[in-house]
Amino acid sequence: MTSSKILLFFITGLCTIFFYSEEIYSKESIQDIWYRSSGNDNSDKYININQINKKNIKDLHLAWTFHSGIKDVSETTPIFTGKYLISASANCLFAINPTDGKLVWKVNFETAVAKRGLVFFRGLIWVSSLQGVYSVEPSSGKIKMRYGNKASYIAPVFSENHIIIGNYTSVESYDIKTGELIWSQNLYQENVQARLWSGMTFDKETETVFIVTSNSGYIADADFKSGGLANSVIAINAKTGKIVWQFKEIKHDLWDLDIVGHPIIANIEIENKKIHSVIAVTKSGNTLFLRADNGQLIYGGEMIDIPKYHDQSKFTSNQQLLIKKPTPFSSNYFDFKNDITNITNEKNEYVKFKLRHAKSDIFLPVSTQNDVVLFGLQGGAEWPGAAFDPTSKILIIPSNRYPWILRASPYAKNAEKVIKVTKANDNYMKSCASCHGNDLRGGHLSENYGDLIFPSLVDAGIRFNKDEFVSLKNFRFNHKYIDQIDKLKNLKPESDGLEKIFDSVNNTKTRRTLFLSEKLEKKIFKKLPFLNKYFEQDMINYQKIDYVKTITSVTQSDLEKIYPMLINVRKEILDKKDYEINSFWQLLLDQDGLPGSNPPYGYLNAIDLSTGDLKWKVPFGDLHAGNKIIKGDMNHGGVMITGSKIIFAGGTRDSYLRAFDLDNGEEIWKALIPAAASAPPMSYYFNGCQYVVYTATGGLFAGYQNKSDLTVAFKLNSCN
Repeated sequence: MTSSKILLFFITGLCTIFFYSEEIYSKESIQDIWYRSSGNDNSDKYININQINKKNIKDLHLAWTFHSGIKDVSETTPIFTGKYLISASANCLFAINPTDGKLVWKVNFETAVAKRGLVFFRGLIWVSSLQGVYSVEPSSGKIKMRYGNKASYIAPVFSENHIIIGNYTSVESYDIKTGELIWSQNLYQENVQARLWSGMTFDKETETVFIVTSNSGYIADADFKSGGLANSVIAINAKTGKIVWQFKEIKHDLWDLDIVGHPIIANIEIENKKIHSVIAVTKSGNTLFLRADNGQLIYGGEMIDIPKYHDQSKFTSNQQLLIKKPTPFSSNYFDFKNDITNITNEKNEYVKFKLRHAKSDIFLPVSTQNDVVLFGLQGGAEWPGAAFDPTSKILIIPSNRYPWILRASPYAKNAEKVIKVTKANDNYMKSCASCHGNDLRGGHLSENYGDLIFPSLVDAGIRFNKDEFVSLKNFRFNHKYIDQIDKLKNLKPESDGLEKIFDSVNNTKTRRTLFLSEKLEKKIFKKLPFLNKYFEQDMINYQKIDYVKTITSVTQSDLEKIYPMLINVRKEILDKKDYEINSFWQLLLDQDGLPGSNPPYGYLNAIDLSTGDLKWKVPFGDLHAGNKIIKGDMNHGGVMITGSKIIFAGGTRDSYLRAFDLDNGEEIWKALIPAAASAPPMSYYFNGCQYVVYTATGGLFAGYQNKSDLTVAFKLNSCN
């Protein structure tokens, strides 16, 4: 992040003179315009347009495509000004013609903009960025003013003549006319820096700003007390910046179980009483259904005791919250007996092997003594959050359910001290350094690429006694699947030409629907960026190494000569406490890259908030595993709801867009596009036609093969 003065460049396309003012849209008419990336001021991703309905949705066809020219994953849902569709990708802001998808104007910034949100307010576009929030004229893209200079991922909200900005670590209010700072509320408390990157909503009825916060991002031992302002729904007085109330879901979160999505504001009648409420969803599978005035759970909850674990965190809370209603839509607990994949016996045995050092329990902290396996680091709910139908009081939540491993290991504060020892041991350098590094720290892939890991050996002198370590049988067993690394070398980039086929139907008279034959590309690994900056070059250039040959050539004599070196490292590093703890998480995958648990891996969930009951739950997305189709896969695109009670959804790895019946979860439409939807969809009405629009640039994580620069729009074939 930089605080240097931004240089502003803009390219003006079709500049039609058009006067925008605060009076153009009345309070009533703007309710049917998608003027905020989360839909409206309630952030419910609902729009009361019903031209596309359950009877005619079969005639929904491609209307237009827009290419930004930037193949970068965009998580921006477009907004509609009444004249132009506005969207963003990387450092560019675009105005798009709503009829044909052609570019009207484009503005380049020096910093990333509108990562997760835009808003149209008082005749201007308001654009969050890594260097503050900008106001932009919608007719030309001309930048008028900047507010603040901190990183903001989400769209601002407005109270009277103030703009309220959700920065990554604070919330700030500025005077709209002068840009003067009015107040600032830091999210640092109790030694914890809560982070704000997912959502913020303004409630006009109570003059309150609602935010949801994540944890600190740290999963190893730390004295976080109760966790400060992290993992919370927080109400902030819009006039003073003072915190009105805080509701915390998880105390001392060491599992990255954030509250996600925009808080949703709703009036819901329960037992003949209308309750003004705020709703948030979480990675733990909870729906936080709270009174807007005081933050109390509407259906209640209870604190449960959490056991302390031997040799594990001394700081974790001994109590955590249990919510039974609304019915949880997911769970973090991984059951070793029932959850390990049973697609084939080979997959089952492989995953069991990977979990040989793992444990699972509710709120089990990470340890250097064992791995921890659980669901939920990418949901439960994920960053797109939920959508809410204010007429039926139904909340729709896309969710994930695939497993993760949390790991922790020590590393030397002074890497050179270890390297000096390892380089003096020829046996280690010949047999082990290519995997575990000259500093013994090892390395691993992130969730964006896969689950490959070379474990740390810094504490091997503690974890293994001599007989265990020098046993060639044990050594062979622990390297049982070393050939899996070689599979990665043989994967080559490959294209199935889907995007070219897709564009061939753009702007044609027939506008044929896109039910193209399904074909998943092979996994693409152009690079394997190991997450250890101390890795030697020969580890990064893994393709030059014959791992199987290296491992099979190791002898017991080699191991006997390596072990004393590990004891020496233990004495010099661990015994003298000259180390720190590295903690991280990884996907738990089988040998073919599928999640290591039983499917489904993703769902759509419907909760009736007037009763708190789960109305329905259906698998979301398809995944091909050989000749088998698995129902329900990971998803990161989000949902919206229309006035005709249709749910539009996307973000699954099969690159299909889908529509579902709100009443029962039945899939009623789908269309294949070149890359997965990467943000919640939106809808608008223009010149007599309803359009449904998706940002479709692909996914960030392992298994999302295709990337694109597309925004796509659909409308009824009968609507011209």
